Amino acid sequence: MLPALWRMVAVIALVVLSTATASSAFATKKAVAGAVTFDVPDDFTAAAGPPASLHEDATGITIEVSELPLQALHEFKGTAFLEFLASRGYTNAAYAGGALKRTDAYTYVLADAKGKQGPESRFLLVLGGSGRAAIVTAYAPKSQIDAGRASRGAIETVLSSASIVPAPATKP
Repeated sequence: MLPALWRMVAVIALVVLSTATASSAFATKKAVAGAVTFDVPDDFTAAAGPPASLHEDATGITIEVSELPLQALHEFKGTAFLEFLASRGYTNAAYAGGALKRTDAYTYVLADAKGKQGPESRFLLVLGGSGRAAIVTAYAPKSQIDAGRASRGAIETVLSSASIVPAPATKP
């Protein structure tokens, strides 16, 4: 009888633990950084800028947004963009088309760079819409990724949710 009771307690504990873990893993909120809105985990907070940014302390993930002139969208494609990134200290820059779950037109590049806390993985998303354009740079220290606290999958989930906030109406 005692082993059966322990198994039942273990099953109940597992159910409670998995429910608590599942709800926190999917707890998200809408957050705006500059011209872009995202679905982010609840523990992301707005960080002092410029540029407009969001940060998650537990993972070290930071998301920065800089608005671009709409007519410049075509400049963020092709080898010229990769060369520009190299001139800014990015290494191993490569396009990763199709990696994000998006239906709109966008440019997506993965790269490495040296950040304030050492080597970082960088994820650059260029998108436009609603009469605006922006470049989103998400990054995390490689030490956080290696330790399993941050992941490419988590960052790409947030980037997949990114959408341009319509420009404010101008007064005549």
